Amino acid sequence: MRITSSWIAICIAGIANTSCNKVLNSDIIAPLSMTVPIWRDLIFAATNIAPYLVILWALQKSFFPKGESFLTKSSVVAICAGALCVITYLTSSTTSILCIGFALWELGGFWVYVLYILALCQLPNAKSAAICVSVSSVFGILGQGILVACPQQMRIVIGVVLLLTTLVLSRPLARQNLDLLNHTKDIEAVEFSNPFSFISPLNPAFWCLFVFNLVFGIALSLNCVSGIPVDTSLVSAGVALCVLVYLAWPNRLENHVDPLACAAAFLVVAGLLCAVISLFLPLGNTTNYIIRAGDICFVIIRFLVVFGIGIRNRLGALRVIAWSAVFTSLGTLVGTYSGHVINGLIGVNDVLACSFLCFMLLSFVAASFVWFSHFSFRAVIFGVEPLSHTQPIVMPAEPAPTEKTLDECCDELGDEYGLTKREVEICALLAKGRNGRAISEQCYLSYNTVKTHVKHIYMKLDVHSQQDLIDLVEDMIASAPLSKNEQTDETQTTSTTSCEHIAREA
Repeated sequence: MRITSSWIAICIAGIANTSCNKVLNSDIIAPLSMTVPIWRDLIFAATNIAPYLVILWALQKSFFPKGESFLTKSSVVAICAGALCVITYLTSSTTSILCIGFALWELGGFWVYVLYILALCQLPNAKSAAICVSVSSVFGILGQGILVACPQQMRIVIGVVLLLTTLVLSRPLARQNLDLLNHTKDIEAVEFSNPFSFISPLNPAFWCLFVFNLVFGIALSLNCVSGIPVDTSLVSAGVALCVLVYLAWPNRLENHVDPLACAAAFLVVAGLLCAVISLFLPLGNTTNYIIRAGDICFVIIRFLVVFGIGIRNRLGALRVIAWSAVFTSLGTLVGTYSGHVINGLIGVNDVLACSFLCFMLLSFVAASFVWFSHFSFRAVIFGVEPLSHTQPIVMPAEPAPTEKTLDECCDELGDEYGLTKREVEICALLAKGRNGRAISEQCYLSYNTVKTHVKHIYMKLDVHSQQDLIDLVEDMIASAPLSKNEQTDETQTTSTTSCEHIAREA
């Protein structure tokens, strides 16, 4: 792997972004957990889910990211204003000011995170990005330990500097991706023509994010004291270092992904089992350490999913970032709430607490070994078809009188590959260069139904884009054999030409 200036810049940005999480958890979320936990959850949901849903809506309407500069400036203002509110809270102890500070900090940090992930997607390959994330995790977690030793107000100021450092280092690289989005007028049409280059929000990878972050949320709130999570910095740094060595091993990255996911699942199961046992035996914070170790493994896998897809399809990178953030935030929110419920039951109703933890354990085991066993992160990360952003769709030429018509070729494809009558109809429209909306109107079908039909057609024909289908039909038209009458006409023409040639010689 070649270390470039871009790689170093992104690595430093990742270290800064990971380090400042300590400020968020200890100085902002912890006090809110003790005073107004319901407002903590509402603000978290509003600032970690709603902005990404807005991004998804804007991408659907194809007018993003024309306001990138405005979002960046707004993020800087929001982070600084949020830090000022938190510092004010330290002197006044006014909970409403802390709530405002939390909301502003999260809103500003959301765009910083987006820019950082988009910058990662500009690295040349997935292995380079995976090692970059692992290095950032190791030193970022160590940075969290250093921040603990700083005075509280200084820690908040340092947190602001770290976030702005991430923003400054990530933005130049991220803008390459944003400019590409801005110059693509109709992303929907690109997705329709290249369905295997985009992944659906119903993909199991996103549900894995939800489940793993749900368990991590439980570990984050379980055994916490005064709203402050158990410090797992040393364990996290050690696991991140082990993962770094594992990913840097001279082997194909594809071979590392699924074993790492299995290790993360095993650690989570072990952690939940320890949580059940800890109700009856003094195990201390063992549960937190084990689940946190599994979470570190899965955080790196999550980054792999996002930038593995982003490297192959830069138009789809922002959408994957948004969906992964939504599922991650939902899982964390449900998990932390569950952990606080368990904390309230311990010592009051240990039987109910044990039942709750056993239910979580059995549910995760069922999800891991029944559902996820048929799912491969390797297939998600490395199975996305690379998207050519510059290749236009070339329409097939009009067939000559002696060639098959386009509709006849599509009928033959339907007979040969088992297309349904509706699929043959849509196949012909695709071969004529029609887009999804035009097909939807002409066939009186919903746009999503048309997308489903198109994906089935491509799978049956073993093509990956609309251009591939057009090329296939064009080749059939060009190579079509002549009919008997046409062959007779050609023979007669050749014979006539030969007779005329002999006559001239005579």
